[in-house]
Amino acid sequence: MTSKRLKIVLLGGLALVVVLGLGLFLWARAVLAGDGVRTAVESQLTRALGQPVTIGRLGVSILPRVTMDLSDVTIGKPARITIRTLHVGTAFGALLSRRIEHASVRLTGARIELPLPPLGAIPTRPSAEAPPATRPPVELVSIDDIALSDVEVVSGGRTLRADVAVVPHGAGFTVRRLVLSAGQTRVSVTGEIASLAGPTGDLALTASGLNVLELAAFVTDFSGAAGLASASAPAPRAGAMNLAVSIDAGRASFGALTVERLKGRARVTSTGVTIDPIAFGVFGGTYDGAMTLTPGRTPTIRLTAKISNVDVASAMAFAGTPGQITGRAAGTLDLSGRGSAVDRLLESARGTARIEVTDGTIAGLGLVRTVVLAGSMRADSQRQITGGTTEPFSRLAAVFDVASGEARTDDLRFESKDLSLAAVGSLRLDGRAVDFAGPVQLSDELSKQAGQDLLRYTAKDGRVTIPVTVSGPVDHLAVRVGMTDLAKRAIGNRASEELKKGILKGLGQIIKKEPSP
Repeated sequence: MTSKRLKIVLLGGLALVVVLGLGLFLWARAVLAGDGVRTAVESQLTRALGQPVTIGRLGVSILPRVTMDLSDVTIGKPARITIRTLHVGTAFGALLSRRIEHASVRLTGARIELPLPPLGAIPTRPSAEAPPATRPPVELVSIDDIALSDVEVVSGGRTLRADVAVVPHGAGFTVRRLVLSAGQTRVSVTGEIASLAGPTGDLALTASGLNVLELAAFVTDFSGAAGLASASAPAPRAGAMNLAVSIDAGRASFGALTVERLKGRARVTSTGVTIDPIAFGVFGGTYDGAMTLTPGRTPTIRLTAKISNVDVASAMAFAGTPGQITGRAAGTLDLSGRGSAVDRLLESARGTARIEVTDGTIAGLGLVRTVVLAGSMRADSQRQITGGTTEPFSRLAAVFDVASGEARTDDLRFESKDLSLAAVGSLRLDGRAVDFAGPVQLSDELSKQAGQDLLRYTAKDGRVTIPVTVSGPVDHLAVRVGMTDLAKRAIGNRASEELKKGILKGLGQIIKKEPSP
């Protein structure tokens, strides 16, 4: 074939492609465009969603596949969902029968205001008198996949941006990709939504940062709930929201509290969020247990867990009393509170807590110095006692009953190399007030260094024992000796000593009077 003939063939082929393409475009436009088609699509979408749908403009394109292009779409009255552009691509063969099958939906630019209006198909009511239904100009039959980009979700003053890729099936869909962004937070979700009616499903959530209270409120808004039930509400009924979510977050916040390396399994319902099990790092230690969150204007949090190796200095700084207590804490918690601010949580907290702190200090306590001064120990003994008002300890432990912002105990134990304290009393969780009372016992070594009179009149179990009270705010503790109790012990010990002397003296006289054998 000559070069001239080849050019003619190529030009003819190109012209044929152009003519066929133009014909396909005109035919597709006749099928998919026009006011009749736009009205039919609006009607079908309205019936499918259960909310009025309007389409501003409707066009058509044929590459890379035959596509219906919708612009300025609104859903709801007033509009709660607005869409800038929506492209619906369909198989050419189905379009020959004026059907949109195995469609691909691509949405760009949308705003969704939560909570959503009730969505769901509008039921039909057949009537014997109704005229036979006419076939619409084009019929939307099935959708294979949906991709949404640049979606803005507004809920309760919060704004999130989303990119979504899902595959519909039955009453739900497969989430191939869901990325939510808010500020510096970015959350990725994959999984299955079994039904949109709840919604119900099983999802996997990963995030570099996560605000759990806001997430719970967002999910509740998304479900269209008009209000929130109490934490004691019965289990969700069939068809209600019930999402299982595995969580893996590098950092998460619960109100004012930020934790690290959060992993857990959550159950999200219309009553709240339960994460069980849950594990995370907090204040340099670990938390292993469960957590229940009930969102609302005043969110409720319940914690049941085992904690270990928690840096008490960091926890005290979070509670608003930095520098007062140091050490490492372990124990168990069963606590609940209301609010997202620290002061509200502390004031409303109730439950029980078993806490043991090891190898720490308490600023401003000065138990040893108080005992020394109260007992008027010898000068050479006083010089051998080291330390100032900051009191080191090896163990501080108690079981607390917590209510109304106060923790009470009847078994507080304070142990150090110099002394031990067994006390009962209470403290305010915000550190404003401490009130404990109990006996301080010096160690065997310090008791031996004390003056003989002090040991004689204050001894219990062979050790110097002095009753004290510890009171005041955490950052300004005052230790006072219970002089009345001390006097009672001194009198009792003196009486016991005199009684022993009298008995011994009497025995000696009896022995002297006995005749020699």
